[in-house]
Amino acid sequence: GACQRGTKNRMGQATGFDYIQSLGVNVVQLQPISDRHKDYDQDGNVAYNWGYDPQNYNAPETSFSTDPTNPSQGMRDLKTMIQAYHDAGVSVVIDVVYNHSYSTYDSPFQATVPDYYYRMNPDGSFQNGTGVGNETASEHEMFRKYMIDSILYWINEYNIDGFRFDLMGIHDIETMRQIREALDEIDPRILTYGEGWDMGTGLLPLDKAKKDNAFELPNIGFFNDTERDAIKGAEVYGGLKAGFVSGEATESIVAKAILGSNELGVYLEPKQVVNYVEAHDNYNLHDLLVELHPDDDDLTRTKRIELATAMNLLLQGMSFMELGQEFSRSKLVATGENGQTIQEDYERAMNSYNAPDTVNQVNWDLIADHQESIDYIKKIIHLKTMTKEFSYQHYEDIYQHVFVHSAHSGSGIVIFEVKDEKYYLVIFNASGQSYNIEDIGNLRLVAGNSRQVSDSFVEDLTATVFEVLEW
Repeated sequence: GACQRGTKNRMGQATGFDYIQSLGVNVVQLQPISDRHKDYDQDGNVAYNWGYDPQNYNAPETSFSTDPTNPSQGMRDLKTMIQAYHDAGVSVVIDVVYNHSYSTYDSPFQATVPDYYYRMNPDGSFQNGTGVGNETASEHEMFRKYMIDSILYWINEYNIDGFRFDLMGIHDIETMRQIREALDEIDPRILTYGEGWDMGTGLLPLDKAKKDNAFELPNIGFFNDTERDAIKGAEVYGGLKAGFVSGEATESIVAKAILGSNELGVYLEPKQVVNYVEAHDNYNLHDLLVELHPDDDDLTRTKRIELATAMNLLLQGMSFMELGQEFSRSKLVATGENGQTIQEDYERAMNSYNAPDTVNQVNWDLIADHQESIDYIKKIIHLKTMTKEFSYQHYEDIYQHVFVHSAHSGSGIVIFEVKDEKYYLVIFNASGQSYNIEDIGNLRLVAGNSRQVSDSFVEDLTATVFEVLEW
C-alpha cells in the first residue's frame, strides 16, 4: 500500500505514493518495520501498533505484508516498496529500536547470556532508562556487534538508505561511532540520526550518544527540540507551551536556528541538525494549535501551520516533517456524546502508539480543503532540496552567505537574507498585523502564503521568500 500507484481520495485527488512523490521530498522515513510484539482483537486480528515493541530486529513485520502467514512474502513486499521509492528518486530511512526489547526474562538475548545484553541493577532487576521496562547495553561488546551486524544486514539485504535511532541517547558514543564508521566504508551518504535525549543512568553523561555530545559524533544527526519549541511551542508529557507562531518572544532562538543552530548546541556540521515541528510523538501541529488557540478560525489556524512548516524547512540543517502536516492532519477524533471531544480523545492524540486506524490514519480528503497550503509548501520544499542557499554543508558557508536582519524580542518579525549565486530575502511575520517591506531593490515573489499578494507588505502569520533581482 505504501508504494501503490493510482490511489485517490473521494474528490479524485492523488493520495499515497503518488502524493508523496509530487511533494518533491527526497527521503521518506518509515516507522519501525521489524518484527514486533503483537496484540490481537477479539476477532483475532492484529491490533494497530506503531512498532516500538521490538522482538526480532532483522525480520520484517509480517502484519504489513499482503500475506502475513508467509514470511518470505513479507520480505518480497518490503523490497518491492523500497525499490519503488528508489525508482522515484526517493531514499528510504527506517526507524530502528535497539534501545530496548519488548520481552525481558524470556527474550532471546536473556536466554543466550543472562544479564549481559541488558543493563542491570545490583539487585538483579532491569534498568529502565527507556521508560518501557528495560534498556539494552550497547557498551557490551557483543550487543555492540549485534547492532552493527543488524544495520549492515538491512543495508546489504534491503538497500536501506539510512537509519533513525529511537532513543539514541540510551546508546553509548563508541557504538554509534563504530556504526558510522562501518557505514562510511559502504557509502558516506547513508543517513544516521536519532533522538538525542539524555535518558537513563547506566552510562556516564560523557559516554551517552545524546545531543549535548554531538561534537563527539560526526556525521550523526540529532532532532532539534530547541528549534521545535521556539517555532511552534510544545506538548510534552501533557504540558503545553507556545512558540513564535503563537506570539511567543522566541525571535532570538529562531535567528540562531536560521544560522544552523550552531549556537544552540555543540554541532560540528549543519547536517547534524534535524529540524522539525511535527513527528509521530505528541500532538500533531494542528492539534497543538487547536489547544493553544481554540478560538482561531480555520484560515488563521491554517496560516499558523503554514508558517511553522515553512520556517522549519527554510532553516539551515536537515528538515523533517510528518506526512499530512502540510494539510492540517489531525489525530483529535471526538468520541463523546453528540460529537463532543472528551479528555480521552486529547490523551490519545498526544500519544497514539496503540490507538486504532481511526486516529492514526491519514485523512486524505483533507487535501481538498488545503490545496493552497500544499502548493505553497511544495515551493518551499523545492527551495530546500533544489537550491544550495537553504542547505549549506558547512558553518563557514552559512556565516558567509546568511545574514539575519531583524529578530527583536517580542516583535513577531524575523527577517534574513541569503546571498550567493541568487539573493533571497525571507520574512517571517507573526506580529499580529501586516508588515510593510522596506525598499531594498527589485523583488520577485518566490513563495508566500499571504492571501493578498503584494510587493509592499506581507500579511500576519506568513513566511515569504523573495528573490532580489537587482541590488
